[in-house]
Amino acid sequence: MSLLDDKFTILSEEPAQGFLRPYWVQTPEGIKGQLYWFEVHTPEARTAFHRYKNAIRRLEAQGFLPPGVLVSANPGRYYVFWPEQAKAALKARRLKPLLEVLEPFGYQESDLEVSEVGGRPLVGKLRPQVSSSPKGSSRTDLSPSLPTLPTEPPPAKVEMPRKPSPPPRIGETRSRLPKPVHRANWPGWLPGLLMLALGSMALWQAANSYLNPPEYVLPDLVGKTPRQALEAVRAYGLKVEFVEGSDVSLPKDQILEQTPDPGTRVKPGRRLELVVNKPRFGSVPTVSGRSLEDARQALEAAGYRLAGITRIASGDTADTVLSSIPREGQPLPPGQGVRLLVSSGARPPARETLVPDLTGLTEEEARYILTVAELQAQTVQVASGAPDGLVIGQEPGPGVVLPRETVVRVLVAAQPMASVPKASPFAPPRLEPPRPPEPTPIPEPTNPNANPPTPSPAPTGPQERRVNVSYTLPENIPSAVVVITVQDEVLVNTVFEGPVQQPWSFSQEIVVRGSAVLRVVVNGEQVLETPL
Repeated sequence: MSLLDDKFTILSEEPAQGFLRPYWVQTPEGIKGQLYWFEVHTPEARTAFHRYKNAIRRLEAQGFLPPGVLVSANPGRYYVFWPEQAKAALKARRLKPLLEVLEPFGYQESDLEVSEVGGRPLVGKLRPQVSSSPKGSSRTDLSPSLPTLPTEPPPAKVEMPRKPSPPPRIGETRSRLPKPVHRANWPGWLPGLLMLALGSMALWQAANSYLNPPEYVLPDLVGKTPRQALEAVRAYGLKVEFVEGSDVSLPKDQILEQTPDPGTRVKPGRRLELVVNKPRFGSVPTVSGRSLEDARQALEAAGYRLAGITRIASGDTADTVLSSIPREGQPLPPGQGVRLLVSSGARPPARETLVPDLTGLTEEEARYILTVAELQAQTVQVASGAPDGLVIGQEPGPGVVLPRETVVRVLVAAQPMASVPKASPFAPPRLEPPRPPEPTPIPEPTNPNANPPTPSPAPTGPQERRVNVSYTLPENIPSAVVVITVQDEVLVNTVFEGPVQQPWSFSQEIVVRGSAVLRVVVNGEQVLETPL
């Protein structure tokens, strides 16, 4: 048995209609249906197929297309497959939305076969419109002929014989006057003849322009904005129509398709259809209260991916989703990532909570997670080569149990404010560790029987202090990637990270807790380690 496109088995073939070949076929899965095959070898066939294809895409965008409809626009394989559907007789008011969608493409109710699923009308089949090619007609020369001028010469002028002048009398002198000059008289019909000739020429040009309009080669308008497309074809005299399409991977208000295709020769008055991108974004599905696996499947079904998981102490069962970032119902382009806040299953004491891990989040996301954990955020801007607004550290670290409403310091990356020193003959200053404080002498008691003074209790926990961190890139290194970190008794803080060029130096005052160590890495090699 014959196959179409190596997968459709031909069951029967209907009479061809010009470039359209209707078949009754069966898919490898056993689904029977109607297949319309287009022989696209002429501009007329190409225009008919693209109008038919755009009408089907418009039905699909509005939700009026049943599953299983297949459209192929590959070179040499232009066809549309409609799976067999049960017909349904619907009232005119139920068909009105379908007809409004198809009206710009010239399709009517007689071209439809409608089915109904769940109370919603669906197009079971749309019959293509095939216009017959215009028959060749011989043109008639409509240019008016000029009137025939008389060919015989004009009649010769007849001169009357002059009377002889009488001889002059004796003593009379005759004056010699100049003879009168006779001017030539133009025929009275000559101006009318000129006007008739000019009018005939104008009429001939108008008739020639009407019967032989100019042709233009249609440019490629895909990727342009509607304004740019109109400017490109303004002089062509085309009827430009815009329809909406949706492709979230491309910018908004960009032309996705055009009919006729680029390179087609068109004449004034022809219809040009442009599909303008109007992306339709989805929204984050409801995931709160679901298990982690159910929430993952819901995100994938909605076209999103799981960007990460943040676990928070809660009385809910372990692996129960508490919320999401972005929040549920917020518009989001398909393919974007969604972070889930998941219960760890360990309920802390009534007035205590666990500090979540905030590293790698944005400032807004970190604030939201701390709010869910019933903690307060204090943002500290830190010079770093990391992207602006990215959390690079926190105090205290993740997993620490704190009373609720405790303030957590969030270290957020900011562009480094490095000073560029002027050329100096002096060597760059080196970092020196601070001198330890001298012990305070304890006075001896004057009374030997008196009790020695009780020393004041030492403060508990690491004490905060401010230190100045500075570093200058050596002159023998023209450019490098520098990483400056400070490790104290609480965390490791990256105070700078990024590429630099000569001359460059860095200086900043930071807060450390307890003892601290400064480390500088240049081009992946540690060049400095000193206590602060």
